[in-house]
Amino acid sequence: MTSFEQEKQVQEAWRLKPGPGTTRPFDRLLANEFLPSAERRRRRSAALKGLVDFAMAQTAYYAEQLNGLGENVLSFDTPDSLAELPELSKTDVQLRRDELMARRLPAGQKLLRLQRSSGSTGPPTEVAHTNVSGAFVPVIKQREYRWFRFDPTGVMASIRTPSQLPQVSNRPPPELGEVAPLPYWPYVGNLFETGKAFGFSYWNGVDDQRDWLNDLGPDYLTTYPEALEHLAFASIQTPLVRSFKGLHAISEMMTPGMAQRIEAAFGAPVEQNYGLTEVGIVAVKCREGGRYHAHDEFAVVEIVDDDGQPVAPGETGRVLVTCLANLAMPLIRYDTGDLATAVSGDCPCGRTLPSFGPIVGRYIRLAYLPEGTIEREYVLRDALDALPPDMAAPLRKFQIQHFLDGGFELRLVTTEPLSEALVGYFSGAWEAALGPEPPPLKVIRVDDLAPGPGGKFQEFMSEFMPAPDQEAEPPS
Repeated sequence: MTSFEQEKQVQEAWRLKPGPGTTRPFDRLLANEFLPSAERRRRRSAALKGLVDFAMAQTAYYAEQLNGLGENVLSFDTPDSLAELPELSKTDVQLRRDELMARRLPAGQKLLRLQRSSGSTGPPTEVAHTNVSGAFVPVIKQREYRWFRFDPTGVMASIRTPSQLPQVSNRPPPELGEVAPLPYWPYVGNLFETGKAFGFSYWNGVDDQRDWLNDLGPDYLTTYPEALEHLAFASIQTPLVRSFKGLHAISEMMTPGMAQRIEAAFGAPVEQNYGLTEVGIVAVKCREGGRYHAHDEFAVVEIVDDDGQPVAPGETGRVLVTCLANLAMPLIRYDTGDLATAVSGDCPCGRTLPSFGPIVGRYIRLAYLPEGTIEREYVLRDALDALPPDMAAPLRKFQIQHFLDGGFELRLVTTEPLSEALVGYFSGAWEAALGPEPPPLKVIRVDDLAPGPGGKFQEFMSEFMPAPDQEAEPPS
């Protein structure tokens, strides 16, 4: 458990660079983490009302969608008021982007950039951002690092796709085998004194990534959960150096089994956040409570059922996000395509920021799958988690493919041919869990596995899911 006084002490380790910078935004965020619930509700209602009033006045889309709603709803005087507003789908953003764009921005605000999602969970979307929403990035990022207890004087390593690696201006993305150096940590190093940072392409082989990390000996590593898992497998034959103080898994979900394997291999805790390309960093996971705390200065998160109403604590629902800071293209009750668990009560960590439980999957993807598909997928994941060390030693990557006939294929990237014992291990686990006549399972060895849309690797794929650029409705 933490407190305002403890967090303030941790904050003092972050030294602002000389210049016009101020600690005020960071101090405000720190204080907001421990606000009383009544004051938090008051601020939330005021922020929502300001956003909706602006959206109705400055965008054609919301002038149409919110016209006729009663003043009692639009005043946000009750906790359920937000649930009375219509949802915004990814299709709405794609097809009606011009109507969602604000005709005029408040004084001091200007268009900053167009942010394009990768399309890994649906068709790509483009969202305009302002200088104000952009200014939240380093502020929220520093809060994350403070929560993770990352020491800003340490060395940060990143393994990401080349286009996503932070780079020095006018320098091309690194080629295979090249290192992208930075004099300071990305996102926060313009404001704070930090150690150096180094980037390495995700397209480098897993063994090359491991060897690079062992040579560099960084304190911290930011990369994708599947990259961390691949490195954990690779470390069975050649262990990773024990220099790591912390890991940051980004972009994709991570199962408990993955987290255990990764932390055992690296000898360091793995931290997570929750963000959307269209919005930004929405929430950060606290280690004490295992919850995601929403950055409610920036965004409001709802966990809702199919009718858009809040689900009960302990239940799983769709994640809707309302961005409070981006007036260029207001996103109100934006359906993220994710699923999460609702929680109640105070978080053991001591912070009072709104929270929700584990991200359990991508709604748009899972909605297409026949009943029982995920349970069968996890039979293979559980078998991978329990894989004996001698069998796991040659394993580098895996991918599970689900076919229209109900069959599965487990694709393994290994440093040596598949043994009969390894194939028999997975076949035995499959039959033991699913009975004497389970769906067909094929275990094969492949040289490598291609990334999915946007360059993100996908550990599970199904022919029942439509292509990312295909418009379709989930089956009823």
